[in-house]
Amino acid sequence: MTKKRNIARLAALGGMTAVVALLSGVSMAKADELSDLKANQDLLQRRLDQLAQTSGALMAPTTGGAPTTQMMGGSFPRSFLIPGTDTSIRVGGEIREIADFWFNGGPTNSSPQTTTVGVTGQASTAPLNIHIPVALGTNANAVGTARGNDVFSQSPRESKLSVETRTPTAWGEARTYMEFDWAGSTAFAPGGSDPTSVSDNLVPRLRFAYGTLGGFLAGQANSNFSDPDANAEVIDFGGNPGDPGVTRIPQIRYTMPLAAWQLPGALSISAETPETDVGSGVGVFASDTGAIASPAGAIAGAIISPSSTGLNAGFFANPAKATAPDLTAAWYIPQPWGHVDFSAVIRPGMELNDGAFVNRDFIGYGGHFGGDVKPNWFGLNPKDDITWQVVYGDGIGRYLNNNTNFAIATNYPAAGALTAASAASVLARTTVEWGGEVGYQHWWADNLRSNVNAGINHHDINSNVVGCVGSPLAAPKATGAGACGLNKEVIMAHANIIWNPVPFVDVALEYAYGHRQVLSNIKGDENALIGKFGVKF
Repeated sequence: MTKKRNIARLAALGGMTAVVALLSGVSMAKADELSDLKANQDLLQRRLDQLAQTSGALMAPTTGGAPTTQMMGGSFPRSFLIPGTDTSIRVGGEIREIADFWFNGGPTNSSPQTTTVGVTGQASTAPLNIHIPVALGTNANAVGTARGNDVFSQSPRESKLSVETRTPTAWGEARTYMEFDWAGSTAFAPGGSDPTSVSDNLVPRLRFAYGTLGGFLAGQANSNFSDPDANAEVIDFGGNPGDPGVTRIPQIRYTMPLAAWQLPGALSISAETPETDVGSGVGVFASDTGAIASPAGAIAGAIISPSSTGLNAGFFANPAKATAPDLTAAWYIPQPWGHVDFSAVIRPGMELNDGAFVNRDFIGYGGHFGGDVKPNWFGLNPKDDITWQVVYGDGIGRYLNNNTNFAIATNYPAAGALTAASAASVLARTTVEWGGEVGYQHWWADNLRSNVNAGINHHDINSNVVGCVGSPLAAPKATGAGACGLNKEVIMAHANIIWNPVPFVDVALEYAYGHRQVLSNIKGDENALIGKFGVKF
């Protein structure tokens, strides 16, 4: 009955519109406006009819007499409304199979995988090229290159699962996002077992978990210092060294648009979970972990947290401590041709404190400039893109991509007792770091693209501070052992081709070259092919 009344009213309104137009002699422009109004009313009526039919379907009984529910589309693409709520939810992800083949510089098949998967993660520990006939000691990175040649690895551990929600509120739209992959690791002690090296026993890893309301964000997300939109596209899971866009950190952030000040873009500030990352003779360790990230020297595994037990190497309590959040600010400026981004970080809470003889405070700081340009030059595909990033800082550590980065260099003893007298000889300094990345993406067709890119990460490490001293023809310098094995430079380059046979499937092949140089100037290289088959959902 209601539907018939609405149709009758609509017909009457249409007739009245025509009569008014004729009698009043309105202009053709005015008649067009009235015609548009009628068309809009027709559209509204059709929508009301659809809603009425949907309501009927929701209440219609099934053949068994039980009520049924019809799924309703959500407020953003590929989402649906959770029944009985205003919340839209989307489940997504990707099943990704990656195959890596190292021509040289690869890991041994028995090596524990780390949370930095992919070829980039291996570059920082690529076997060193040692040609001096001296005893190599126990540094696994300095035993030559033969065992790292012709290494094959294949795994789905980069697969992802995500859940996203959006809910309208009086304060604006509330959003949540959570994402996992299967690249987690339990091998926090050298020699420990690691399920990620077993294909049927992968460990989930939390990548993102955050919520937003208005301009506020809280949870684990990309660092506000980073600019993921300026990252080059690589198949290698770790990305290029020299970019800051892969750091995911628990944080509280506020973002505000600058239009009210007649400025472009938006300004964001954040307080992020701190981490005091340290490089020494035992390798790289941090305040939020009990193990060194990249063991070096004969005492690999010596550093443990006070609560850990059972290691038979040299022993000392982890002296790294964090006392205040890292603070960042970023100015993101979108443009029709791409974007630019400026960001800065200050790390006021870094500390070395062993609870007995050493208690020293440090401050780190740094800046970043990045962006992308779609130049549309010389008749190239308008989707072609040039990306770049530059980072510089003193004591920025993890804010420059490389899994062996550190903010503080020290000769803090790796084992044995430390006395009040010997504590005076402990040296520690923040390290200057710089790096950058540049990339070019070319679209051959709508479903075929290529990328070429390169990145560099450089540390200025004081050899005397960390204890890399002595003759270059003898250990530890000649072997890259201990502090002499700390990376002072890592370089990566990638070239790939990516084909989408259908929009949600990636088939890709990439060549990757990696190079590292340690503090004693010994070098190591890797060359690898990476294959990918990924299906998004």
